[in-house]
Amino acid sequence: MTADLERAHSNLIGHLLKMHDWARQMTPEQFDFTYHPAAPTARTLVTHAWQWLVCDRQHIEQPDASKHPRVPEAPQDPQALCAELAAEIARWDEMLKAMPAEKLDEKRHQFNRTGFDWSVRGCVYHMLQNVIYKHGQLSYLAFSFGMDGTEPYAAPFPNPIYEEIFG
Repeated sequence: MTADLERAHSNLIGHLLKMHDWARQMTPEQFDFTYHPAAPTARTLVTHAWQWLVCDRQHIEQPDASKHPRVPEAPQDPQALCAELAAEIARWDEMLKAMPAEKLDEKRHQFNRTGFDWSVRGCVYHMLQNVIYKHGQLSYLAFSFGMDGTEPYAAPFPNPIYEEIFG
């Protein structure tokens, strides 16, 4: 694995595993909770990440999007959806570990559309960007549900650390 691919793999799989862990721990009520109709639920975040993982993997494995099967609809049961996400994480983990460096430069056209040119590297980085964004949104919900402690959030700003170490 090239250093570029190794970093992308490590970041993507790491964010996905944490998303999966938090989503799996949520109750059905938490999974469908939203603070506002414009804000996504955990279900929406997990479904969005999972379906794009499937779609972009298909683009990587088969350049002709007309040959892709349609992305499956998400299971209604939260645990079944989490199982689908876990299976797709495993597929990406295996695919990225086995990917030769030269494949990253292979050209793709998203959904065969002209003007939507990208490379396999672009597919991988699209997923990395998408998953980091969805992980951040899911983190907000997880923090709200007390999954990372119940005390008021205290951001670890750098200056107090400097003061503690250097006075």
